[in-house]
Amino acid sequence: MTATVPTTGPAAAPDGPNLAVPPFAVISGKQVRSALVGRETEIVELVEDTYRLHGAGDTVNPPSYFLRFPDRPSSRAIALPASLGGQVRVDGLKWISSFPANVSAGIPRASAVLILNDQQTGYPFAVLESSIISATRTAASAALAADWLTRDRPRPTRCGFLGAGLIARYIHTFLDGTGWSLDQVGVYDTSADSAAGFRGYLERSDAAVQVTVHSSPEELIRSN
Repeated sequence: MTATVPTTGPAAAPDGPNLAVPPFAVISGKQVRSALVGRETEIVELVEDTYRLHGAGDTVNPPSYFLRFPDRPSSRAIALPASLGGQVRVDGLKWISSFPANVSAGIPRASAVLILNDQQTGYPFAVLESSIISATRTAASAALAADWLTRDRPRPTRCGFLGAGLIARYIHTFLDGTGWSLDQVGVYDTSADSAAGFRGYLERSDAAVQVTVHSSPEELIRSN
């Protein structure tokens, strides 16, 4: 459900520019997922357009800020601010945490929120669950890179996944959703359980694919 907070009226003086405080919405992970599922080709094109905007200098992308904890050295939280021009014209901040110990408790390692700000007034107008958005963007970038690297030759039918977590599943979804057809997939992960889980996921996704779990990164790379 989207929560909308009513505003109190215009933010400017009567003789100033015609500005108003935008309404505010909270977008849940369920809503984000339903908006993105099945739109792999469209999302890859959107990511490519954004890279082109960045290349044209129409973005502001300052360094990320890492919050680390002396008493929890394996954990961290990262603030990633950015401003996007073009037709979208929006400012924002992704606040994403990585707590590896979550995995042993059966909950995802990463969690995130995204705050979007109106470029005219600076007011925030939305906060969205963003771990799904982050994974989707990462997978779309990988699929886009794979597409560009193979445009001058037939697409490979073998693929290797170094790491078998959530991102690997998203990348496989985006490769499949943008027309890749794989008959052999290699997998390596430092966690045998993660590798076995990803293998099961791949075999359920495509019964014809041949999946091999490798014992080292070197073995995986040499097999491809």
